[in-house]
Amino acid sequence: MAHIPREDIEAILHEYAAQVRAERHLQARGIAARIIPRSGLALLPEPRPLIEGTIDQHSVVLLAGPWGSGKSFIALDWGARISTGLAWQTRPIQETGTVLYVAAEGAYGLKRRIDAWEYAWRTKLTDDGFMILTRPVNLLSPGEVAELCEQVREHGIAHVIVDTLARCLVGGDENSARDMGMAVDALYEIREATGDGGTVLAIHHTGKDRQTIRGSSALEAGVDTVYQTEGDGRLIQLKRTKRKDGPVDDLVRLSLNPVADSVVVASQNGVGISRSEDTVVSLLHSHFSNLEAPTTRTLMDVSGMPQSSFYRVLNGLVTKGTVVFEKDGRSTRVRLAEDADTRP
Repeated sequence: MAHIPREDIEAILHEYAAQVRAERHLQARGIAARIIPRSGLALLPEPRPLIEGTIDQHSVVLLAGPWGSGKSFIALDWGARISTGLAWQTRPIQETGTVLYVAAEGAYGLKRRIDAWEYAWRTKLTDDGFMILTRPVNLLSPGEVAELCEQVREHGIAHVIVDTLARCLVGGDENSARDMGMAVDALYEIREATGDGGTVLAIHHTGKDRQTIRGSSALEAGVDTVYQTEGDGRLIQLKRTKRKDGPVDDLVRLSLNPVADSVVVASQNGVGISRSEDTVVSLLHSHFSNLEAPTTRTLMDVSGMPQSSFYRVLNGLVTKGTVVFEKDGRSTRVRLAEDADTRP
């Protein structure tokens, strides 16, 4: 064994001690920077909606439910609408951004789902607006989480969907508070990489009773918002069970409607509005919210619907009180009733 001079050992130990002191100093500075006076609370930003009345910006959201209850389809629908700006169930998207879908259970079949969504809503997802990661990310691996965060920053990704959480806990124990706590910390680390308004949505399963979220309670306790699904494709009940800031109550009845070789999320028939009606309302939100109300002809052209179908849908929305007609000379304009109510 080679002899190491005493002075070299002392130099190595001195350098190591200096590194430890430097790391502790940086950690202390990080904590110090986040200590604010009472008056500083007024300077903190108020919670801002991402999907009005549903998901807040700069949050970590959990979507849980039993197998076959439409979780992945709802998550994909949310992501596609956040990417394109199309309203979700008549609820406006307040901030669009690039979405990364982590297809941890494999990307097989995702193309058919996206094709069906694009066909149903007559809107294309762009390459720079919707991206897919075709493998899991181990949330218990600091190296993999750091690599994902680097890609999120590099591509300007604002919203990340993890489908599913279980597939991203490689070697972990869902029932362990420690492992689940590490996973929650990783979700928040990813959220920080998305910027000020970014969100992270994680999809998870419920247990054998189809109601209790599977695994340690550290998961449900650690996130900002929790939605749970129950039912099947004919009738899905989407219910919010936790919200860190704001009202908790939110119940939406949905269905999975067949389109092409897949299905899309739509309002439950007989409750709320139909898929065609939702298309028209979404167009009013996304295309004309900051413009003059469109004429019936303009709206029909943008919708791409046959004339007879369009006017049947439009009259149905008027009957339900969702939209109103306004005469403008020889033309008739269409406005969302909620906008008409707020006009001076």
